[in-house]
Amino acid sequence: MGRAAELVPLASVVPPANHEVAAGFDAVVDGEPVRVRAVLERTVVVEHANCERSVVSKERCMVDAESVPFVPGNPAAGVGPRQWRRLPGKPSKT
Repeated sequence: MGRAAELVPLASVVPPANHEVAAGFDAVVDGEPVRVRAVLERTVVVEHANCERSVVSKERCMVDAESVPFVPGNPAAGVGPRQWRRLPGKPSKT
């Protein structure tokens, strides 16, 4: 984020139709620069400068909306490719 950019909460970034937010971009959490490693439903896994990782809400994760990458989702499955847990109501595979 070398240039001066207006930062907005990640929760306010709306992906294009049939897409979701990808990981691997810079953000700011509580004034500290971080690297976004995973974007979940309501939270984000970020990596701090000391290489520690933490989970924060999308509201606290401030980003330059123009620098947020998107990847195609899978609307037929009801979730995107980075959804890590089974959604409620879906039958288990066992």
